[in-house]
Amino acid sequence: MGKNKWKQFEGRGCTIIDLGRAAVFALPEQKLKQKIGKTTVADRIKAFLEAQYGAYTCMPCEGSWRGVTERGLSYEVSFLGKHRLPKLIREITRIARLTNEECIYLKAGQYSCLIYPR
Repeated sequence: MGKNKWKQFEGRGCTIIDLGRAAVFALPEQKLKQKIGKTTVADRIKAFLEAQYGAYTCMPCEGSWRGVTERGLSYEVSFLGKHRLPKLIREITRIARLTNEECIYLKAGQYSCLIYPR
């Protein structure tokens, strides 16, 4: 764990806690509603993010992929240390595989990628 980059902005009356890097990924609405066993994909993602990272943010989003515009949800989670990223990538890969999603966009810190399940 490195130095708190936010420390310099602390002032009277506040303490700032560094949450580390943010990771963001999005899924189309119809994929989020799909069932995996007795739960939906959205519920599985929620349970995973809460269990592994303690919290997450979810917002409606709209994006275009190869000329097709889709509405869905964008998830954001923050964590200290890039050693926590592989677990997230594995879960995103599982979700893509289970929903037959060709790939899922992921942005972690300043870098972004497409995750294609094999």
